[in-house]
Amino acid sequence: MKTKSFILSSCVPLFAAFSSSASAVAIAEPFAYPESLLSGQPVKDKATAPGMSFGALKVELEKTPIRELSKRLGAPLAREGKGDFTRDWTCLKNGRHAVWIIASDSAAVTEVQMAAQSEASGKPGKCYALPREFEAASIGGIVPGMKLSEALARLGSPTYSSDDGWYFWSQYKTIEEYSNTRIQINWTGIQASNGKAVRIFSSQVTNP
Repeated sequence: MKTKSFILSSCVPLFAAFSSSASAVAIAEPFAYPESLLSGQPVKDKATAPGMSFGALKVELEKTPIRELSKRLGAPLAREGKGDFTRDWTCLKNGRHAVWIIASDSAAVTEVQMAAQSEASGKPGKCYALPREFEAASIGGIVPGMKLSEALARLGSPTYSSDDGWYFWSQYKTIEEYSNTRIQINWTGIQASNGKAVRIFSSQVTNP
């Protein structure tokens, strides 16, 4: 199936990047995506929570330039990789949560993550304090510490879930551009513990 092969090929560099470490990087690394992310298939036009909000500032995946965003948020970028795959990211915090904006092999943000600071679990490093006007960060209105029942009320039933506490909303859609058909896939994931969200992410990829 074309969609399945695209999903697998698009996830390989993400898993490779998050399982490796960048040497001499002072900025805290994002948390690793769970292996259970690949345990289900996206559903056409399924509702997800693409992008992120920092108060009134909206981040659109594959559209918002990460360098412009990092400057506006007052946080420098870290980089790892070279050649066929690079990853830029920075870590921010608002006193309660850690937040990551990430661009994988792109000039635009492709992924966003949030975690309770006690659940960050990536490679330790610095997270920069968000300016006051941008402290109200969320992914689709969902934040760590929110009751899972509230998140489910916002997003509806997950596409699939796993026994490691992760719930996934995953959709694909086709984009027709002249004679070229492209597939765009978005994943939104929430990891719950004791009935509350502890980690959240939204990731998007569109084939060339």
